[in-house]
Amino acid sequence: MNTPMSRNVIALEWLQFGLGRLVTAAAEEGLTIHLLTGNRSEYAYELSTVDSPHLVVHDVNTHDAQEVVEAIRAIGDVAGLINATDTWSLVSLDVREQLGLAGPDPASVRLIRDKARLRRRLHENGLSRADGSPLAPTDDAATVAARTGLPLIVKDSAGTGSEHVWLARTGDELTAVLDEARRVTLRGHLIAEPYFLGPLYSIETLSWEGRARVLGVSSRRLSAPPVFREEALAFPVALPSALAADAEQWIEQVLKSVGHDEGFAHTEFILTDEGFEVVEINPRLGGGLLGEEISQTFDINLYATFLDLVRRRRPALMEAPLTPTQGAAHARLYAPRTGVFTECEGQELLSGHPGAPVLRPALPAGTTVRTVSHQDGCVAVLFATGATSELALQNVLSAAGELRVRMEGDDRG
Repeated sequence: MNTPMSRNVIALEWLQFGLGRLVTAAAEEGLTIHLLTGNRSEYAYELSTVDSPHLVVHDVNTHDAQEVVEAIRAIGDVAGLINATDTWSLVSLDVREQLGLAGPDPASVRLIRDKARLRRRLHENGLSRADGSPLAPTDDAATVAARTGLPLIVKDSAGTGSEHVWLARTGDELTAVLDEARRVTLRGHLIAEPYFLGPLYSIETLSWEGRARVLGVSSRRLSAPPVFREEALAFPVALPSALAADAEQWIEQVLKSVGHDEGFAHTEFILTDEGFEVVEINPRLGGGLLGEEISQTFDINLYATFLDLVRRRRPALMEAPLTPTQGAAHARLYAPRTGVFTECEGQELLSGHPGAPVLRPALPAGTTVRTVSHQDGCVAVLFATGATSELALQNVLSAAGELRVRMEGDDRG
């Protein structure tokens, strides 16, 4: 279905931000991005800023692979399909197979998306000191604790966005966690794995023909356990040279062990006293405003790389110089409670604040917020820069402190 001269590129859903940069890159190559989405309101901010004939939005039930296939066939000749999300990674494999489109190794994607299998593979290859295990419906707290040890994490094997992740430090906590976890609807199945102590980072890579290039490491600020809600991220972390070399060698081994040999990867890891421990591997670009941070840090359009990948040519970014010109960071603003979100108050205070902070809406005013325990409760993302990632992080956290998320019924007195 695809030819070297195809001018149409399919985006099967997208990250919440970055669509504008992708369209800019497509326009420079004379390509048209066809965004297939089941909910265009997810991209309200990006669509409000993009006015280009190089973007066409199609309303499609993107959870239905057959409907996606039919929509692509109606578009006609396409160069390929981009999947930038975890949620649609398996759907994209089905679609590519039906249409004969090239892409990442399906076996690797399926392995990475099953967190129990992933943990087991890493353990078997000496890349994690602990195994993980699926939870049987009959497993009680004592059985799980004896098998995995305490403290431990219970989570969805196919989860994303910090949803459905529970920490249990004691047997009583584990009993409560298992009761709660078995009442929710999962994308996969429940698994248990050790709780690794230490700060969370992620290492961003681009792979082509089996070689991985490290783009940088980002730091992470999470809410206090037992809720693992992402609060802020900064890029690039300046690791000591020896540690940076160790991290580069380690991530190459990790990606080879799971067969990831093409495209972006966003690998979250804990830096423990005993070394690196993978939290999860995402065969995609990191979310939030990480793509914008990388683009501004290196003064590039990172999203042009997606077009290299989809057109089956060696990405220019594999050899491009990566010298940071600054640091960048983003902070997520969450609703203080469930209810109807009305506004982010105090935006006028951002003018003149160090780091040139910019607020990007994630939810339109009037949206009902149903959770505040994970990323679905994020109403906006604040971006700022600094001479280093640490200064950028302080700038964005300071600016975020000037804002107030307001909900319907708030007392403004």
